[in-house]
Amino acid sequence: MKIETAMTNNFAAAGFGEARRFGFEMNAMAFHAVIDGIYSDKIAAPVREYATNAYDAHRMAGKGDEPFVMMAPSTFNPFFMVRDFGPGMTHDEVMDRATTMFASDKRDTNDQVGMLGLGMKSAFAYTKQYTITCYDGVEQREYVCYLDVAGAPTVTAMDAVPSEEPRGVKISFPVKQGDIYRFQQAISKVMIGFDPMPKILNDQFKPDPVNVVMEGSNFQLISTPHIKQPHIRQGCVLYPLSLHELDVENRYDFQYAPIIIDVPIGTANVSTSREQLGYDAETKANLTEIWTKSLQELQGMVELSLDEPDDFHEACVRLREMSKTLPYPLLPREPKWRGKYRLRTQFTWCGHSGEDLRSNILLSHHELAWISRRADHPVDPMTVAKCVIALETFDCTFGKERLRRYRQDNPTTDVIWVKGAKDADQAINYFGVTKVVDLREIERLRVPRVSVSNRYERTDIRNFDRTRWVLPSFDLNQDAIYVHSEGHDYRVFDRVMSYDSVRHQFADPLIKLGHREGDFIVLLKDQRSLAKGRTNWVHLDELVTREIANFDPKEYVRKISASALRGDFFTAKLHAHLEELPKRLKAFIEDLWQIPTVNADEVTRAELYTAVTGEEIWRDASFTQRLNQLTERYPLLHSAARDSELMSHYLKLIRR
Repeated sequence: MKIETAMTNNFAAAGFGEARRFGFEMNAMAFHAVIDGIYSDKIAAPVREYATNAYDAHRMAGKGDEPFVMMAPSTFNPFFMVRDFGPGMTHDEVMDRATTMFASDKRDTNDQVGMLGLGMKSAFAYTKQYTITCYDGVEQREYVCYLDVAGAPTVTAMDAVPSEEPRGVKISFPVKQGDIYRFQQAISKVMIGFDPMPKILNDQFKPDPVNVVMEGSNFQLISTPHIKQPHIRQGCVLYPLSLHELDVENRYDFQYAPIIIDVPIGTANVSTSREQLGYDAETKANLTEIWTKSLQELQGMVELSLDEPDDFHEACVRLREMSKTLPYPLLPREPKWRGKYRLRTQFTWCGHSGEDLRSNILLSHHELAWISRRADHPVDPMTVAKCVIALETFDCTFGKERLRRYRQDNPTTDVIWVKGAKDADQAINYFGVTKVVDLREIERLRVPRVSVSNRYERTDIRNFDRTRWVLPSFDLNQDAIYVHSEGHDYRVFDRVMSYDSVRHQFADPLIKLGHREGDFIVLLKDQRSLAKGRTNWVHLDELVTREIANFDPKEYVRKISASALRGDFFTAKLHAHLEELPKRLKAFIEDLWQIPTVNADEVTRAELYTAVTGEEIWRDASFTQRLNQLTERYPLLHSAARDSELMSHYLKLIRR
């Protein structure tokens, strides 16, 4: 890759005196300062540099479409190796290039990625020795690069041997067992930039797959655990792109977008380690223009993709799927399908749109009732697509009876019951459903009046759950535990509580105590007389009171305090050496172990007791205090408890 050089000045021609170039003394300290100082990731560096050299070698030999070979280290073969099939290297080239820092013959062309003259030495960032093997189709020459006694890099040539291996270069070095996984992860990340991917010689390892979500003229939006921010790809090397360095809008929105943008080699300057970009003025200008054009193209592709489905609800499904894979800022803020209907990833069972439009989604098996909180889970757009809008406008009277008539005539039809809409267009624009039934045109279904007693007998009993579904097969003569409703909430022990509170504090503990979950029901205000005279029905308050009638909080505190102290390591050690303890301490430990352990039912009743009375139950510290009083005379007892033999010896000394 070509390197831009700064403007120079000829001070000698201007009359200055003696001039001398700055020098660089090549020694072990200088070498390590360069190699260790440049590469922050000592494992990714040789993987990237040797793979890049192989990539360049294939392009030089006109084999850019052929993959080179890479061996990923494994437990039984802990070596990293890269083998290319390029033009190879002569003996002089190896001896010169392997021993000279910053020597490169790639600085006059942008057809090659390399240009720093450090890549061949990058293995020294990780290891003290590596091997270069050169093939020319006739013989094989091997060179060992290592650090000598003084720490200076040295290369030694071995005798050439005959070989018919294809022309090219192979570089290999051993890998520590503890670094095998890190090398495999580095290979997975570095190889994302390569096309074609190299042939990996390891049956037990495959690079992590890269899922291309969207692809444009010069970019890819990908999904992979290794790329979590924008990257620039020059040739085969990926460079993280910091949007904060560029003059672009919404830089914070896209700083974590996994986008790879391909740019021609030489477009951006890079750091010496190839780990970062060099943000000079020209690089910033180039990348700002490229990023802006790529982002505009990507956003346009997203909008076209949303308009592609022929059905509005299919477009909603596509938006939902895209929202799972695309960065949120890439999605339009208010997406519309072909400029008509606002796209939504989901619809709610009930909701509001604007100030007036209210809706309830009633599937064919739902009861006919207007419920403001039907369920937490959303409705799939394709479920909405099968519905018919039942429109109840402002001037529609007896809307519920008219809807009842429609559902009676169409029992399998799912309905979106819409109230408050000014006209059909308002509902159509919100739900995207074009089939609308105006309830004003449906004849009202008149329900005959019944006596109060019969009305109660026919009233549907509702299950105690979040949605209060009607129990169609409920028998009034079966056992039941009933709760009185208070609007959307419930009245328990003269307190108005939410469903979650009643469920957590009372219903769940009662179920643990053996009561059936299916016995819990809800009685609305006009149903409370149903419980009169039914001995097999019991109010939740009464049942809870029965369960905690024999609960003794003091005895419960005594049991949990003793159990907690028995679980302490020091106390358990004392019990293990019970026969060796002093008399009073032995009696205390014996009494402690005689106290029963609380069972699951007692714990549950304690929860009910706290829920009813509001009294928190805490452990009693008197047991611990008594133990401390009995052991304070023996200051080394705690330390001796760590070793059984030492503790036995110490207890013998105490008894003397």
